Amino acid sequence: MKAEPEQNEWALARAARQGDREAVQLLLVQNWTWLRGLLYGVLADAQDLDDVLQDVCLRVITKIHTLREPERFRGWLAILARREALKHYRRRAKQAVLLDGPASPLAAPAYEEMPPEAAEKNELCMRILEAAKRLPQKYREVFMLAHCGELSYAEMAKILDVPVTTMQIRLVRARRMVQNQVIGKTACKVQER
Repeated sequence: MKAEPEQNEWALARAARQGDREAVQLLLVQNWTWLRGLLYGVLADAQDLDDVLQDVCLRVITKIHTLREPERFRGWLAILARREALKHYRRRAKQAVLLDGPASPLAAPAYEEMPPEAAEKNELCMRILEAAKRLPQKYREVFMLAHCGELSYAEMAKILDVPVTTMQIRLVRARRMVQNQVIGKTACKVQER
């Protein structure tokens, strides 16, 4: 299948469902950025992100024929990805219980090799990511989707399967919690609903 700009996601999903491998690849490429954000939102850890993305790709390839409504591909992909991330998260939790010692810490970036401005920016990004990791899952998911930079509010709400206003409220709360953590204020307690 030749990739043309006017091909929409529905047509690609239909073609992929009928066995077109190039269509499957194009669908994954077009949705890659928000998919990474969603998975990071579920996992709260970049360490296993690539492994889970690979598992999601394999599931899409093997399960695309089960997609009933091609116009709902993004929602189908979001559900599939969230399930894979949760399976991975559960497996990881079981493995952590079996381990004797603590997990090895990730290597810290070499700040002395960076210009001061870049080091400050890198430090701020790391603090924001750490704050995002501590968010409750429903806030972390919306925060990561919003900051992957390519989805509208309507698209994010559809992926999360919530009304747009609910998604907007969660995003405002998530941003407030991250901001409070980054600037050092005591964390605001948001009631789970």
